[in-house]
Amino acid sequence: MFDLGTTLIAVVLFALLLPLLVLPWIHAEYERHGRLTGWTAVLSAGEVLYLCGIAAYTLFPLPRETAAFCAARSTGDFLVLNPVASIDGTVTGYLQLVLNALLFVPLGYALRYHFRRGILVAGLIGLGVSLLIEVAQGTAVFGAFGCPYRVADTGDLVTNTVGTLVGWLLAVATARLLPNPVPAHSADLARPGLTRRGLAVLADLLIGWLITSLILAVVVVSGGPDSRWLALPVYVSIYAVTTLVLPMLRHDHATLGQVTFFLRPSTGRRVPLRWLIWWLPVAVLQATGHLSVVLLAAAVIGVLARLRKDRHSVLELVTGTTTVTRNAPEQEP
Repeated sequence: MFDLGTTLIAVVLFALLLPLLVLPWIHAEYERHGRLTGWTAVLSAGEVLYLCGIAAYTLFPLPRETAAFCAARSTGDFLVLNPVASIDGTVTGYLQLVLNALLFVPLGYALRYHFRRGILVAGLIGLGVSLLIEVAQGTAVFGAFGCPYRVADTGDLVTNTVGTLVGWLLAVATARLLPNPVPAHSADLARPGLTRRGLAVLADLLIGWLITSLILAVVVVSGGPDSRWLALPVYVSIYAVTTLVLPMLRHDHATLGQVTFFLRPSTGRRVPLRWLIWWLPVAVLQATGHLSVVLLAAAVIGVLARLRKDRHSVLELVTGTTTVTRNAPEQEP
C-alpha cells in the first residue's frame, strides 16, 4: 500500500544517489553518442528514482528491534514457502498480488524500451531482482539486523516476474509512441554552448563540495578538530587537486567537470591562471559559507557571455583560452 514515509525515503535516496550516478552517466553518454538529449536524461533519472523506490518499499520502514521482538519471531512470521498462500480469497489479498505485479512493470518496460532486452532475458532479470529482494527480507538484510522484520514470500517471485513480463509486452505495444531512447551519434566538433560549459563548471563545484563534505564528515565522526577551522584548507586543497593538479597532469588539461561533459581547454598553458582567478576564490567563498556568491558570479559571467556574439566568457577573455569539445582539433601550437 502507498505510504508517505516510505515515499519520502525513496525521494531522499534518489536525491543522494543522483549526483553520484549522473556524472559518470553523462560522461558515458557523450563518449558513446557525442551528445546528450533531454529525453534520455529524463528517462535515466526516472529509472534511478524507480530503483530507489524499489529499495525503499522493500526494505523500509526499518524496525525498532528489541530482544523481545526477535524472541517472538518464528520462521512462519517471515518465511512463506507456499507461493499461493497469499491467495486467500479476500479483496486485500488480490489487491496485494496486483500491486506486487505492478511494482515490476516499469522494470520490464525499461528492459525492452531502453535496454533492448528480449523477453527471456527480461523475465530472468525480473526473477533475479525479485529473488534478491526476498532473500534480503528473509535474512534480515543479509544479517544487518538481529532478526528478519519483513516477510520473504515465494509468491512474490511469481507476481514480480509476471509484472516484469507485462511491462515488457507493454513496451512492445507502446514504445513506438515515445522518442528514441538512444540519441543519434554526433561528431561533437562544434563549439560547445554556454549551457554545456556552465554545467561543466557546476559539475566541478559539485565534485569539490562532495569530496570536501565527505572529508569533513569523517573528521567530525572520528573526533578530530573543529571542522570550521579545517574547512578553508580542505576546500583549497581539494580544488587545487581537482581543478589544477589533475588538469596539469592530464594530456587534455581538463578538469573533472570538463571530463564529464567531454570538454577541454583549448590550451593548457593558462590552467594555473584560471585557477588563481576563478577556482581559488571559489574555494575560499565556499569554505566561508558564501556559495550563493559563487553561483551569482557564475550566472553573471554566463549572462555577459550570452550578450557577446562569440559567446566568450570573461574568464576566457582574461586567460586567453576557450573551452572546446574533447573531439575538437588541437589548437595549441
